[in-house]
Amino acid sequence: MKVAILGDSHGQRCNIDIAMKQIEGKVDVVIHTGDIYADIEYMRNTYNIKIIGVKGNCDFHEDAADKLLEVIDGKRFFVTHGHKYNVKNNLNNIFYKGKEVNADIIVFGHSHIPYYSKEENVVLLNPGSISLPRGGSKKGYGVVTIQKDVVDVEQVIME
Repeated sequence: MKVAILGDSHGQRCNIDIAMKQIEGKVDVVIHTGDIYADIEYMRNTYNIKIIGVKGNCDFHEDAADKLLEVIDGKRFFVTHGHKYNVKNNLNNIFYKGKEVNADIIVFGHSHIPYYSKEENVVLLNPGSISLPRGGSKKGYGVVTIQKDVVDVEQVIME
């Protein structure tokens, strides 16, 4: 099972299209970490793949979830944008929330900076931004591969 994780697209659908062309047919599910929720709807209407997503801090009027717990191939994904967990300052709040809900993989965005680590058998993954990267990073997304009990994470730079 392969899961693509992208976000912070901020309405730049040309970047969504670039990423989706790279992953289409290669992944089973796409997770969008928020900002802009209308981009998630665009993806659902344009691409024939399961799209999961949350709203972010720029989605003021969206009637959508700001966090989700999704089981994919036996792994529990906690998905949130990250702004309510203060991820720009530290990852303690989001990590402990993930532990509280027994997540295997914590997926977030908001900082526009890619991040990956594994702490206490929990994966923390921020794919960065496909549109507006920060901190010297490049436009990109993540791919999580699940094979039996093994979780592999790849950070992909869009060229």
